[in-house]
Amino acid sequence: MIKVLVVDDDHLVRRGFISMMPWGKYGLEVVGEAGNGRKALEFLAEQDVDLLITDLAMPVMSGIELMKQVKQTKRDIHMVVLTFHQDFELIQEALRLGALDYITKVELEDEQMDEVLQRIVQRMQEQTASAAMTPKPELAAEEAMEDDGQRYSAEVRASIKRAVELIRDGLQDELHLPEVALRVNMSRSYFSRCFHDLVGKTFNDYVRELRVERAKSLLKTTSRNIGWVAAQSGYPNEKYFGKVFRELTGVLPSEFRKMEKSHKPSSN
Repeated sequence: MIKVLVVDDDHLVRRGFISMMPWGKYGLEVVGEAGNGRKALEFLAEQDVDLLITDLAMPVMSGIELMKQVKQTKRDIHMVVLTFHQDFELIQEALRLGALDYITKVELEDEQMDEVLQRIVQRMQEQTASAAMTPKPELAAEEAMEDDGQRYSAEVRASIKRAVELIRDGLQDELHLPEVALRVNMSRSYFSRCFHDLVGKTFNDYVRELRVERAKSLLKTTSRNIGWVAAQSGYPNEKYFGKVFRELTGVLPSEFRKMEKSHKPSSN
């Protein structure tokens, strides 16, 4: 059985959550509960747990601080956020800390308990598989050559395809891996692994290359200033844009534009 610890400062909410979920149906067993992060850490020091489900806003020690402590000392524990508030920033912080999913009050009110637990167990399996598949540094290149992506399900491949579409449609906006992973319903760590394997490069490298390609097109087809081109390509900081552009092309944006103009055939 997968051992579960539930942490929430509201006793009634905590007990209701524990009693209403069909844990046993999915091989889960609640072995403990706590009202704040400090009590949870005390429990974890005495009891082995496979899955931590925690609220974020709690007194004494918040769920975020609890997750930071667990990440440092209990790396093999899977973490899920239990949130009754749609605080996007807190959820994003939790995902950055390694949370594989989050449960909202709406899902529980809509009686989606089975769907929620099924999703969590599936993502635990994915996260475990992802960790097991991470190659040692000396084997990374060889494994990358052998990986053709076919070991991923059609659902995963569709999610990554959707992520690529979101990136292409949102180049002008801020793009962060945790947010895109959330929008395609994947955990941050597993999304990162799948994206690299299926696209052939990291999320950040892919975004950067697409942005520079857009900038090159704008530099060739418009006479707008470099600051405008930078902003249209997702870089509101013109100086940083110039640095990234030069790293990928070998020249500054202004130099690239001059080169393109010099290569155009004369209209006479």
